[in-house]
Parts: sequence; C-alpha cells; structure tokens
Amino acid sequence: MAKKVVIVGTGLGGLSAALRLTTLGFEVEMIEKYHQPGGRLNKLQHNGYTWDMAPTFFSMSYEFKELIDFCGIERPFDFFELDPLYKVNFSNSNKFFTIHKDIHKLAREFEGIEDDFAEKMYQYLEKTGKLFHDVENRIVRRNFNSLLSYALGLASVPWGHAPLMVKSMWDELNRRFTSYEVKVIFSLVAFFLGATPFDTPAVYSILTYTELKHDGYHNVRGGMYKIVDGIVDILSKRGVKFHYNTEIVDFKYTNRKLTGVIDQNGNIWSADIFVVNADAAWFRGAVLKRKAYSENKLDRMKWTLAPFTVYLGVKGKIDGLSVHNYFLGTNFKEYSSKIFKNQVSLEKPYYYVNVPSKANPEFAPGGNESLFILCPVPDLRYKPDWTDSHELAQNIIVDLSERVNYDIAGNVETQIIYNPAHWQKMFNLYKGSGLGLAHDLNQIAYMRPHNTDELFKNLFYVGSSTIPGTGLPMAVISSKLTVEQIVKRYDDRKN
Repeated sequence: MAKKVVIVGTGLGGLSAALRLTTLGFEVEMIEKYHQPGGRLNKLQHNGYTWDMAPTFFSMSYEFKELIDFCGIERPFDFFELDPLYKVNFSNSNKFFTIHKDIHKLAREFEGIEDDFAEKMYQYLEKTGKLFHDVENRIVRRNFNSLLSYALGLASVPWGHAPLMVKSMWDELNRRFTSYEVKVIFSLVAFFLGATPFDTPAVYSILTYTELKHDGYHNVRGGMYKIVDGIVDILSKRGVKFHYNTEIVDFKYTNRKLTGVIDQNGNIWSADIFVVNADAAWFRGAVLKRKAYSENKLDRMKWTLAPFTVYLGVKGKIDGLSVHNYFLGTNFKEYSSKIFKNQVSLEKPYYYVNVPSKANPEFAPGGNESLFILCPVPDLRYKPDWTDSHELAQNIIVDLSERVNYDIAGNVETQIIYNPAHWQKMFNLYKGSGLGLAHDLNQIAYMRPHNTDELFKNLFYVGSSTIPGTGLPMAVISSKLTVEQIVKRYDDRKN
C-alpha cells in the first residue's frame, strides 16, 4: 500500500514536493491556511483588476525543466524570457537605466558614467560564473547530513573563491566598478531579496551572473499564478485532495514518530509522513514548541526584510513605466544599512513597481493599468505599529506620479494595501519577514534549519527557511532535496 503524505502548506515548495511524491507512488493530501493555493506565489483580483501577489518573475528556468522531466509531465504553464530585464530610476535624475542582457547595449546605458563598463562587466561575470558553476552542485543542490559532510563539500570548492566568503557583495562591486549607479543597480538583487549588499556575502554576486548571462529572468504568460494553477490541476487529476482555510496549530506523536497534526478546529490529520511547507524555523517554534526556536531565539536570527505591498488599479495607460521598474534614492548605503531596524525615514522609500497589464492586458479592464508596488520595510520586531500604512502608500504613489509624469493618485480606481502584519497573518511569515531567514554564512546550507526534523523521523520540511534558501527556483530545488530524504527512508521499492 502506498504510504500517505500530508503536506502542510501549498507554496511552490509544497506543490513541487507533491508532484515528485505522487510520481513516485505516494498518496498525498495538502492542507493550506490561506483560502487558495500558492503561498506567496499567489494572485489578487478586485474590481476587474488582477495582480501577481508577490513574485513577478523568476530565474533558473531549468529547475522547472528538471521538475517536469522528473515527473514525466508536460509543462503546465508557458513562460518567456525578459530582455530588457527592468528599468531603474534614481530620485535625482530623469534618466531611466534600461538593464539589457546584451552587455554592449547595457554599456551604452552607462556611457559617461562608468569607463570601460563592458570590459569590467565581462570580467565580473566571468568570475561570478565560475563561482556559480563551482558551487551549484557541490553546495546548492545537495543534502548535508552532518557538519563533516558540509565541511567536505566546502573544501571541494576551489580555494580561489575563498575571498568571496569573507567580503560583502558591495565590497566586490566596489572593487570592480567606480560609479554609484552601477554599484547600486547590480546590488539590487540582494536588496529586493530582503537583504543588503553590505552584509550579504560576496558569494551571492552569482545572482548577477544568473540575471545577465546564465539564464536571465522570465515571466509567465497569463501571470505567475499560472504556475500554481497548472500544478494544482495535475495534482487534482492524480487524486490529491486540497483543504483550504485550515491552519495547523498542534500535533500528536508517539515516541519519535509524528502521528498527526491538529488544525484550529481540533481536527486531526493523520499520515505516515508529514512535509511542512510553512516556514521551517517558525513551525518548529510556534507549533512544535522547540526551545531552540523560541521567539527570543528566532528574534536573534537574521531575517529578510518585510514586504509592504500596494496593489493599484489605475485609469489610463502609463507610458513612463515598463513591466519591471525600480525607484531608488541617492543615499543607498545609509538607507539600506538602517532600514532593517527602522532607523531611516520611510518618507522617501526605495521601491519596486510591476505593471503586469503591460505583459497581460487582461489584468486591467478598458485599457487601464494594474500596478503592484513592493517596498522592503522593517519587520514587526522593529516596527510593530503600521497604522501609518496609508500614509506610506500615499508617499510612494505621489513620488511615483512625479517620476513617471502621470497623475496616478488622481486616477486610482481601486487600491489594496498589505503591510507586514497582514503578511504575517496570511502566511505565518515570522514577524512579517518576506522571504524567511536571510543568507548569512551561518544561515546557509547545513547551517539553515534542516529539511529533516531533529526528533520525528517522519517529519520533513520544504521551502525558503530550510535548504537551499529563498526564491522560486530554490523552492523547486528544495522539493528535490526533501523528497530525496523521504525516499531514503520510505521508498518501498527499495525493500
């Protein structure tokens, strides 16, 4: 008889794990706190407008190919590569930098700003590319079952990369480029992933390689939620049952085996195996009551910034915006170093704007625009009071109106605001942290909360705060690593 698996959470990690497990013959049932699947990979609809709720593009598309090939299915969604990738504007200038994958086109954006840009960028990408390919299989796509195995994995990485472990991403950019604009733009991958380039290890400069050369960024036709729709449709046809508005708050166990998880209504969900797609650190503390993950200890960990998000339906077309846009100030080092602990004013925040209606016109009625605004902000440890949410949203809307020369505020038809407290409540994000645990050297690979539970042999974890880390492709890799652990213990075909 096939072993039954209950998966708590229907984010991309949980859905990908379900695809793999059903392919291997396991029976799967999924439980979700939110009213629909997807976790942060979700969508909003209101008054005829549609928005991607959080992720608006993805990289490393080949990780989806690996998942699809493993499961023997047709790809359930269609995607296309972005080029140009995005635009960037600084508050002291009317210029919009267009970020192309073509380095020669990109170099023209920085003429008069960064001498010998193309040569410098080619050298930077060569270095980061070597690093990426030297660590992707040795570190990123591996389970480490002991500290020794992790140490041996690190030792297998060529020692020429060692300096990137002890310096910051900003240090590495500062060594290679001179202009403020170049250094800021190519450190945005850290900032908008919830960290700062000043305390993110330089090894994460590999993200610039992935966006400019290796695989680029991709959008999904019909919106990012098509990924969720497609996977859920396949799983439903495979007999997977989904239960929404169901939050797990307690558990039952015997000896070293979890026997059931208990929802808010007292219902017990039993299975042979459990996979948790909620935040791996939060779940251990809040539900399993582990002292090592108490609130005091979690508070001392390094978490990613929280999301402050605004979803707008705006009358008319806004020519000054592309599909993906970043709006920045001129005090990046001060701003990013102080934003974590709420030590800098949010009167003029840094923010990202996605206009999904430019790629998918059906996202806005009557030739209008749907706008999604993301502003990284302090989590609830440092800013627990968000009664100023509407004021912050208005500051951003006014600033954006001035920069794109369009009266957005005067043409808003619908508006939804989610502050960190909303995000915490919707998806149990610890203190509203948007992407889970940050990627400090003491919180990566083996040093992150493991995907196998410390006590219960039949409990596993998948998603952003376990290995390998945050982001959509990392969630897909996480499902692969977690299912590998399950197969080692429970694949009947091995017996």
